[in-house]
Amino acid sequence: MANTSLTPELVKLATELAYGFASCQKVVAAKARIGLFYQNPEATDLFRKVSEYGETLRNKHMEGMPPSEEELARFDQLRSAVVENELCKGFLESRQLLDDMLSVVNQYLCLAIEKGAAPSDEEVADAMNQQMSACSCGGGCHGDCGDCDNESCGNHECNCQHGDDHECCGKHGEGHECKCGKH
Repeated sequence: MANTSLTPELVKLATELAYGFASCQKVVAAKARIGLFYQNPEATDLFRKVSEYGETLRNKHMEGMPPSEEELARFDQLRSAVVENELCKGFLESRQLLDDMLSVVNQYLCLAIEKGAAPSDEEVADAMNQQMSACSCGGGCHGDCGDCDNESCGNHECNCQHGDDHECCGKHGEGHECKCGKH
């Protein structure tokens, strides 16, 4: 047993849960799609290019130099190529599926600790909805953006729902991918 504060009973339960995930058909299929992506140099290179170019534009923007129309058009072209590539698309969808599964399990565990009893499915769904509406950055800050320094966690994807008067949530930087399309 690893050096941990878990009791043998909790280790047994965690091991059973881990085995359940490892053998779950959705997980196996997601891992296969991720593996196909990593085995294809063309797909991984395309994904790397859009990530690097996006980071370059983000850094330029952070230095007070807005990207040019040509630079934005190039980024949109690269991003479209990623979305249209079946291996890249499968990778992104699979990664999102696994992240979502882990978030749900984490929510069950957090609520169980908080309540001192297993939560109902409805309680978990409500908690997750509250978390999403309370956190504009959509990342791993557990519903309170103030709980995360956003610079070191590298786990945020912005899901801003800004209207025409877009004012950024201020949670963008290293490790953040804004999906609101207003940056």
